Amino acid sequence: MSASQEEPLFGENIDKSLFEEGLVEIANNLRERGKSVFDLQAAKNEMSVEKDKYVLINIYKGHASIVVVDKELFETILFSPVWGQMIDGPNLEFRDDFEAVRRMVTTIPLQQYHVCLSDSGKEYILTRNMYYMPWLKKSRSFFVGESAMAYLYLQLLCLTVVPSRYRLIIDDCLEFAKRFAKEIAVRENDIRGTEIRALFRTLSVSEHYASAAVEQSSRNNPKSGQSAAILYFSSFKS
Repeated sequence: MSASQEEPLFGENIDKSLFEEGLVEIANNLRERGKSVFDLQAAKNEMSVEKDKYVLINIYKGHASIVVVDKELFETILFSPVWGQMIDGPNLEFRDDFEAVRRMVTTIPLQQYHVCLSDSGKEYILTRNMYYMPWLKKSRSFFVGESAMAYLYLQLLCLTVVPSRYRLIIDDCLEFAKRFAKEIAVRENDIRGTEIRALFRTLSVSEHYASAAVEQSSRNNPKSGQSAAILYFSSFKS
């Protein structure tokens, strides 16, 4: 393979200005050593005494991301979720019987994490957004575990799990979200690999039933997925 055909080393194509200083270098070192953020003593030292966050894979308008919610907030206005549970936004009903509860809904932010490719396709961008609980009513989410990880190290986790090359679509946001979720599920929640794989097989960013089936098939078995896609799109031809 010629030098021009080689993939850039991890970190060379990261937009470093969007990350805390030094995180890219730390992530690169962890990847080279085959280590996780959870192996870092600094990350362990800054973990909460108890798991105080819920981690969700969130899907909204054909886009997947990781959303981290304050555990007390979620349980106060909704319920205690079960691992892998699908949370259907349009059907959510928030508890609002006290003024204090109503304030929590609009004052305690959710943290959203997403890594994607830039429009040029030459560098990765980490997006961190803050939303509030009503935003969950617009989307569907899947509960993938509790976390005690400090927010800084959740950023680092983004960098350690981002795929070196996306597949199927230009910025495969779902692939990133699944890798992030798997780390939380395995390292903090002792979820078995079979349970994780069973959940991941059901996930897609598509809202249309037929296109979701094609997407799931493509992710789980690229060869059969390609055949299904050909049949699906051929059905539109006269």
